Amino acid sequence: MSRDRRPIKAAAGALALAGSLGGCGLIGQPENKSAELSEWFTVTSPVFRDGRDLPPRYGCRTYAGGQGRTPPLRWSGTPAGTRSFAIVMDDPDASGGAYVHWVIAGIDGTVNELVEGAPLDRTVEGTTTEKKVGYAPPCPPKGERHQYRFTIYALDDPAPFQNGAALKDSLPAIAEHTIGRGRITGNFGGKQAR
Repeated sequence: MSRDRRPIKAAAGALALAGSLGGCGLIGQPENKSAELSEWFTVTSPVFRDGRDLPPRYGCRTYAGGQGRTPPLRWSGTPAGTRSFAIVMDDPDASGGAYVHWVIAGIDGTVNELVEGAPLDRTVEGTTTEKKVGYAPPCPPKGERHQYRFTIYALDDPAPFQNGAALKDSLPAIAEHTIGRGRITGNFGGKQAR
């Protein structure tokens, strides 16, 4: 990619990601299918299928069996030039708009899976919507059923933000360096509540 196109890519990415907090954009489905921001790859999990229920252990402790663990994820078909991966987990069904539960980056570009509950070495985590660093497990209000999207971004940078970065900094940094992405969505809540 030429240097001349980078500011356009960065600006488009930042705008798309900023729009995601309103429920669309980079966290949502792409508005255009250009290779620059929407080269999609496959994300799966050995414990749930896309669009199906997350097992109870991945939810918060308010739910029966909830352990707050990160689910195992696998990805394939990532673009050439990937130096690292970032993961953004969000809940588009939250009452105030998309609620970001997890922002992590700096996952080595040679890695193709996340093991359940495993800590990731040499990674950085940004803050969530609650302004806390780390993974916030699914925890919808009692009786509500929400979607939880795990979007994995292939990046052309080893780690585009510092540990503890606010959403206003981490999400545009991810957008600026995204060369591909993939997603899996799981449902949680409703009948699973205690």
